[in-house]
Amino acid sequence: MNELVNFLEQSFLKQKLKKNCHLLVGVSGGIDSVVLGHSLSQLRSQYPFDLTFIYVDHQLHPESKKWAESVKRLAKKLSTEYIYEKVYIDQDLKLGIEGAARKHRYQAFQKHQQDILVLAQHEDDQLETLLLQLARGAGLKGLSCMPEYHDDLKIWRPLLGVSKELIYDYQQQHKLKFIEDPSNQDNKYDRNYLRNKVIPLIKKRFLQFASTSGRSVRHMADAYNYQNSMSAELYKNVLESTHQINGLKLKKLSEYDIGNVIRYWLNEHQVLMPSMKVLNQIVNQVKKIDLESRINIKVDGMSIRSYNNSLFLINNSENSFKPVLWKNHNKVILSNNREVLSSKIVGQGLLLDASKKILIDKPLNMNLKIKIKANQPARSLKYIFQENKIPPWERENYPCLYVEDKLIAVIGLADSVEYAANKKEVGVVFMYKKNPSMAGI
Repeated sequence: MNELVNFLEQSFLKQKLKKNCHLLVGVSGGIDSVVLGHSLSQLRSQYPFDLTFIYVDHQLHPESKKWAESVKRLAKKLSTEYIYEKVYIDQDLKLGIEGAARKHRYQAFQKHQQDILVLAQHEDDQLETLLLQLARGAGLKGLSCMPEYHDDLKIWRPLLGVSKELIYDYQQQHKLKFIEDPSNQDNKYDRNYLRNKVIPLIKKRFLQFASTSGRSVRHMADAYNYQNSMSAELYKNVLESTHQINGLKLKKLSEYDIGNVIRYWLNEHQVLMPSMKVLNQIVNQVKKIDLESRINIKVDGMSIRSYNNSLFLINNSENSFKPVLWKNHNKVILSNNREVLSSKIVGQGLLLDASKKILIDKPLNMNLKIKIKANQPARSLKYIFQENKIPPWERENYPCLYVEDKLIAVIGLADSVEYAANKKEVGVVFMYKKNPSMAGI
């Protein structure tokens, strides 16, 4: 058996994939993906699995459609299903052209992935990734680079331990046609610069550098996985709700563990990791947290804020909503899928006159008051929010109920006793529902 196919078989068996699973192979037409696709078709004769090639056309090169045709021909020759997917690359300044292309490529893969996505990154690709991460000052997670098999995303990279030389040997042996993308020679891109300039120079001095550095990557991945499992346990101990952490419990940890728990928390919500400077700022403020603390640190479109000795992960998107005229609606949708629900119940809730203007709106003034109990003075909005421990950032967009411009309820928190239904009357009970998937709303 060919050495590369043997390597592929060992990786296949190691993953213990289910019988008759579907493998979606990303094939660009370049030598790496062509060799991967061809070698998998050879392996298919021994193991029962379904195989599909997918070509993602980024439309960044005038020859991209011709490349698609070459992949189509290969798929036909190998009696393999073929998918062509066209994507449109937006000018994402944050990601850059490479990052934007990668984002859309993976979205295309996910669209057609049934079981396992198979990609052709090899030993040198892993080395390029490691060097890029080192240049960025990455931590253990970044230095772990690409796993051979990603269990959550179901992505298999069987060639990660295979040298480029072995890939060339296989291509020569089977006389496989492949495409040379001219953009791979453009050294303005960091990865190309490393591939074309830096790595060949290193390999002249250290012949096994790609292989030995791959071993180091696996060691770092083991260390990261262990660290992550420890952080997960600490995270469970300080977690109060999806977007809320107990600040007093967190501050008792070491600075190292606080940093790891914050990273774990952000990763759980798919928030990009902050710089070390910002992370240290968060850790330092957590160590000093108390009832007077007002932490407010921005991280990737979100904010970490504190209130009442807790940390909150807040979505910085606009939570404001337009006033809604209520006309016996059972449900009113506010911004970010926040809802006001209502139901009619005998002897509960508010007695409302449908002929009057009933409005759901934000607090117009924190000094506005509601008389909640007959034997107590009227309470201001500020007092009601404080008593119910509503964080300051939620208060200005909290839904209130007005009748002819008079405040009669802070929905879900306080109703005016003057509008309360008696035991025999049908009242309207309002409830404020926040979508749990939306942070800080």
